[in-house]
Amino acid sequence: MAKKSIEEKYKEMDEISHILQRPGMYVGSVKEEESQMFIYDTEECVMKQMDVTYIPAMLKIVDEVISNSCDEFRRKDNMGLTELIVDIIPSLGKVTVRDNGGIPVVKHKEAGCYLPEFIFGRLRTSSNYDDTEDRAVVGTNGVGAGLTNCFSKSYKVTTADKKNKVTIEWENNMRDCIDHGTPKPCSQHYTQTEFIVDFDKFNIKKKCFSDDFVNIIHKRCIDAAAANPGLTVHFQMGSYSQKWKFKSFDEYIDLYRNYLNTSDKILFKNALCSAIIFPDSSVDIGFVNGAECSKGTHIRALRNEINNTIVEFLSKKDKMKDLTTRGVDGRYSIFMNITVSNPAYDSQTKECLTTPVDMFSKDPKTKWSVDEKFLKGLQKSEIVELVRDWYKKKNAADEEKKIRKLSREANKDLKRPDKYIKCSSKRKAERELWIFEGDSAAAGFRAGRKPETQAGYLMRGVPLNCYGMSGVQVLKNEVFSDLVSILGLKWGKEFKIEDLNFSKIIISSDADVDGDKIAALLLVFMNNWPELFEHNIICRSISPIIIGTKGKDEQKFYTMEDYIANEKKLKGYTIKYCKGLSGLNQKQTKEMYQEPIFHFFKKDETCDLIMKNWFDKDMADERKRMLGE
Repeated sequence: MAKKSIEEKYKEMDEISHILQRPGMYVGSVKEEESQMFIYDTEECVMKQMDVTYIPAMLKIVDEVISNSCDEFRRKDNMGLTELIVDIIPSLGKVTVRDNGGIPVVKHKEAGCYLPEFIFGRLRTSSNYDDTEDRAVVGTNGVGAGLTNCFSKSYKVTTADKKNKVTIEWENNMRDCIDHGTPKPCSQHYTQTEFIVDFDKFNIKKKCFSDDFVNIIHKRCIDAAAANPGLTVHFQMGSYSQKWKFKSFDEYIDLYRNYLNTSDKILFKNALCSAIIFPDSSVDIGFVNGAECSKGTHIRALRNEINNTIVEFLSKKDKMKDLTTRGVDGRYSIFMNITVSNPAYDSQTKECLTTPVDMFSKDPKTKWSVDEKFLKGLQKSEIVELVRDWYKKKNAADEEKKIRKLSREANKDLKRPDKYIKCSSKRKAERELWIFEGDSAAAGFRAGRKPETQAGYLMRGVPLNCYGMSGVQVLKNEVFSDLVSILGLKWGKEFKIEDLNFSKIIISSDADVDGDKIAALLLVFMNNWPELFEHNIICRSISPIIIGTKGKDEQKFYTMEDYIANEKKLKGYTIKYCKGLSGLNQKQTKEMYQEPIFHFFKKDETCDLIMKNWFDKDMADERKRMLGE
């Protein structure tokens, strides 16, 4: 390949050629895009979210002309502009935009042409360049309508100022001005722009506007009326015609009634904007100076206030210490109409406002602000409940993940394998798991048990009170984690009794107050699997608290009531109080395991209430009251 010359490598382009060759810098992409957006349904008369295919750049050049009229409407010297008409002929690619404003029919002395030719036929011309002025217009770049002319096969502007009217006409993508205009007397005031889109510049084979594109323009007309109270906007296409004028922003939002899931709404208003916040949706629709702009610093400014307020409120009230603004952000929608002085955007397409919040207005009296009444109202809004529900579900999901991990870990390795005494039988139906506390109880179990069928687990000390604890908290406890693994239990999943590794779970604790407490706390843990109670799985081994001996005769008593009832019959007997399992001799210990006496635990409708009263940490005052009585 021959090496390019300097002249071939480095070229200078005229402005129009540069715009047409690099459209992305000026009007956005010229490639078809698929997107989901709100479209007006003419049959149901509501906005609906639809999948549409369109070319952003082509939409932009049409929108620039509509925005011009909206800008004129917002000016103080707008010649009484109150009406805007947008007429589309899809088969020709023709758009006509007419308003009842007007541009002065005078010559620009420096340019040597009439003002309309200067505005629409030359790039980088605008009345918005004076940065000392406070202007609430769509943009200040000065290339808007000229860009439309660049991408049009023909472009014609007729304007009248109550004295004269003039028509200027271009062809060939603004390169040829075929009519510089001759003023004629006219008592009206209006501006009418007609242009035929150059489809070749957008690589469109079928030379016409698609249905999706027409629908988007119709939606833009509705938006223009909503964002500019007092402006009447007509949309026309052939015999179809519809007029839009909104008395309030609420009236416009009503078009989204099928999308919004609630009638609850929160009103926000300051010197610069009015906004309505809807819970239980997640869409932002914003207008800046009369044009659609749903991204940027204006939306973010209000979202930051809402998010921070609710995070602070719930962190204190509900102790959601790990709640972040991200958890609040997706629980509501914002509809906003704002006026910003000299707005700046991320690009010529004006899709995202970049003006800093403190620069929204130069007037100190109209600075961005959020009043205390609005912030307090947020605390009582439906958004708070939505965040609570989301937070609960999120925590449940997070906990489920942690539980799955902890369950895998528990079933892989015991945290204290040395404390688990296995039995030899492979048959679940005949295996028993004895749970006891203390080394002496473990020694007695080893000496007296049936090694084939009786397995044991040794605890040290009183088990954790796990009432009201999450699965993660329970499984992090090494005793409970071990028991889950040994027994074959599953947390958070449907429990099948056939998956249990033992036919009985036996609590073998001392027959005293401490032993009762251990048993009760183990029952609280087992209550996470109610099926264990339904199938007669859980029981407590009964050991004697008093033994009377006379020679070879031995009388065992398992309650004080039983002992007192038989006390007269025990003359000549040696009475021994058995303080726990350690009070039994070798023979008695072996008998307890070889010929056990069980008390099985059943559940009735009062059990859960009893557990709550005695083990719920929040019921401490109630326990004091019951004990006092």
